[in-house]
Amino acid sequence: MAMNTRTATTAVLESQSAGYRGWRAHSQADPNWWIDGHFGGHSLADLLRQRDIGSLFRFLKSRGWSQATIAAATGTTENQVRAVIQGRQRVTSYDVLERIAESLGIPRGLMGLAYLPLGTSAESAGIPRPGSGQLSW
Repeated sequence: MAMNTRTATTAVLESQSAGYRGWRAHSQADPNWWIDGHFGGHSLADLLRQRDIGSLFRFLKSRGWSQATIAAATGTTENQVRAVIQGRQRVTSYDVLERIAESLGIPRGLMGLAYLPLGTSAESAGIPRPGSGQLSW
């Protein structure tokens, strides 16, 4: 049986990825990264406390994650990931920070996010959103 180009390419890719679980092979975050990891001369824990998502995304890229994988894992678009990596956009939305922490397995406290009981959203717990005018000091 003759192999066409598409079949040959598929066979090569399948043989190269043997033992891996598809694209997820590089999208599993090691929980130890967030506590013990370093990037750019800083501890990841410090970068997370500062909510430096650009450095977080650059760290993931240094670990073999593509922008598409980062976007898929965090519920953002590749364009948003690229803008954050390049410093053209900052992540300040509490909802997006929550989604990033949850999807990457980052302990919420490392990013200064409140801990909530399982199945409870910030809104249902009565936690006001930054900029909502409901915060009092």
